[in-house]
Amino acid sequence: MVQGDSMKQDLAPSDDKAAALLRVASYLGRPQKFMPVADARAEMRRTLELVSKGSVVLTMHGEPEAAVVPFTTLEDMRRALLHLLIEEMSSSLAQSKERVRSQRRETLMTSEEELEALVGAAVKKAQRRNGKSSGRASRR
Repeated sequence: MVQGDSMKQDLAPSDDKAAALLRVASYLGRPQKFMPVADARAEMRRTLELVSKGSVVLTMHGEPEAAVVPFTTLEDMRRALLHLLIEEMSSSLAQSKERVRSQRRETLMTSEEELEALVGAAVKKAQRRNGKSSGRASRR
């Protein structure tokens, strides 16, 4: 159990990072809604002008609710996040494979030790039997 708990602790930061990447990837994978600027309110035009200078954070009651970014920036973020997600998944897979290899080695070592102990016990038992039977044979 202790080993399992430590493995969970070792994986926690990686799992948090992977979970965050999956949430972002899920969000970015949602369908985009396109709306002509002409159909948006006049304030949206002003917002889009601000976006051309940098991202704009929309707030509600002083709390951030959404961000408006240029489309090219959004696409760049999608590509970068996809790349990071694939790297994280590859890294996680490599770590999982290494854990499995390590566990197999530990299992094999344990099995070999058990086998050696069983063979040793069988040899001792056979030696005792042979010793007793040879002792009986010499008495006759």
